Amino acid sequence: MTNLSEKFIKLEKELLKSQKLLLFSHLNPDVDSLASVFAMNDYLKNGLKKQTTLISKDNLDGLALKIFPKNQLEKTYNLDKYDTIIILDREDTYYKLKLDQEIEKKSLRIKVINIDHHPRKPIPEALNLVNVEASATCEIIYDFFKKIDYKISPTLAQYLLNGIFTDTGGFRHNNTTAKTLEIVSDLMKKGASIRKINQLVFENKSLNTLKLWSIALGRAELYEKTGMVISFLTKKDLKECNASKSDASGIAEVLNTISGSKFSLILYESKPNLIKASLRSDEHKGVDVSEIAKKFKGGGHKLASGFEIKGKLKEFKGKWVIE
Repeated sequence: MTNLSEKFIKLEKELLKSQKLLLFSHLNPDVDSLASVFAMNDYLKNGLKKQTTLISKDNLDGLALKIFPKNQLEKTYNLDKYDTIIILDREDTYYKLKLDQEIEKKSLRIKVINIDHHPRKPIPEALNLVNVEASATCEIIYDFFKKIDYKISPTLAQYLLNGIFTDTGGFRHNNTTAKTLEIVSDLMKKGASIRKINQLVFENKSLNTLKLWSIALGRAELYEKTGMVISFLTKKDLKECNASKSDASGIAEVLNTISGSKFSLILYESKPNLIKASLRSDEHKGVDVSEIAKKFKGGGHKLASGFEIKGKLKEFKGKWVIE
C-alpha cells in the first residue's frame, strides 16, 4: 500500500514557502482534475492566504460546466510571475503545455509539484505525489488534508466527493475500495451529498445528449472475435445535436454494457484534425484497455483509458475511415 505521509509533510513545507502558485487541470479536464484544482485552491487561498491562478486551457462543457465556476479559471499565464506550479491529475499536462521547455529556456527557479493517481512516470524535477492505488486524485488530496488537519468545509467536501464519484463511475468500478467508501462517508458527514452529484451524472440527461447517444448506438458494431464494441461521432454530429465532448466520452460506458462485449471504444472528433478515443472495460472481462491506449501513445487505467490520433472521420464507399 502506497504511503505518502512523508511527502505530505514535504508538500506542506513547500506550500508554506510559496507565494504565487499556478494550478493546472489537464487538457479537456474531467471532474476529478477540476475538483482537485478547486480543492487545492481552497487550502492555498483560504487556509494559507496565497496568491493563486487556476488554469484550464480548454473550455468547460457538459457536466463540468454544471459543477465548477468557470469564471474562476484562466487560459493564459506568465510563468515568470510565479514561484510554484501544481499539476493536478495528469503529469503529461506538464509536457503537452511545454512547461518544462519554458522553464529551462528562461532559467526559471520555479517549484514543480505533481499530484496524480495515473500510472505514469514521475516528473524528474518535481515533487511527485503519485498513488496509483487511489481511486482519484481527489482521494490523494483528501489524505493530504487529513494529514495536515485542514478543516474540510461542506463546499470543499462536495468538490472532493465529486472527483471520487465520477472517477469510480458512481462506485461501480473496481477502483472503489473500502478506503474509498470510508472517505466518502467522512465527506458526507462534512456536508457533501451523493444525491447531488448522482443527479448531475446519471439523471437529468438533456434531449441533445440522448440524441447524440442514439447516433452512436445506431453505428455501434460488435466484433465477436475480439469482443470490441466500437462506434464513432463526427464534429457534425456534435454540432447538430448541440452536444458537448463530455457527452461523447460518456458513451464508452454505455457501449461497454452491450452483451458480448469485452471492451468498448468510442471515437469522436474533439478538435479540428484531432480524434479522441475513450476505452472502457470491466474487471471480469479480462481486458486491460490501458495496454491498447499505450500503443497509440495514450494511457489511463486498466479499465478506463484513452488516446488521441490526428485525422478526421470520413465516409468512403459506405465505410467510415480516418484520414
